[in-house]
Amino acid sequence: MKGFIISVDAVIGLTLAFVLLLSITGFFAESKFSSLKEIKLAVVSEDVLTVLEKSEKLENAVESNQNKEIGKYLNKTSKNLCFELNLFDFENSSSALSTVTKNGCKKISDVSVISTKRSFYSGGNNKFYWAELKAWNT
Repeated sequence: MKGFIISVDAVIGLTLAFVLLLSITGFFAESKFSSLKEIKLAVVSEDVLTVLEKSEKLENAVESNQNKEIGKYLNKTSKNLCFELNLFDFENSSSALSTVTKNGCKKISDVSVISTKRSFYSGGNNKFYWAELKAWNT
């Protein structure tokens, strides 16, 4: 009888320890997933701005006031990502020169928005500008 009680006590103790371990692991895995998602979104945003600059789409947009090419590029990105691009004059950045939002994307108040900025030079205007890309998951 004594051996049976010790065995039951050990099984209960191991079960409680296992449940506690699973709870702690689940908590930390969930919190890391959220921040990892934001890090991935920030990296993708940096890549989008780099492509737009290297392909001279940003420069063309400020020189000719045409955002079509930027809009086309943003619309080709992954379906679960939303972007809004604002272009500013470096000397007067009080209001955006132009804004482009990916089709079908609307800002939702409870969604985390990542903001990435990049400066660039326009040879045609002989001026510096900067772009702000806001990104969020749908």
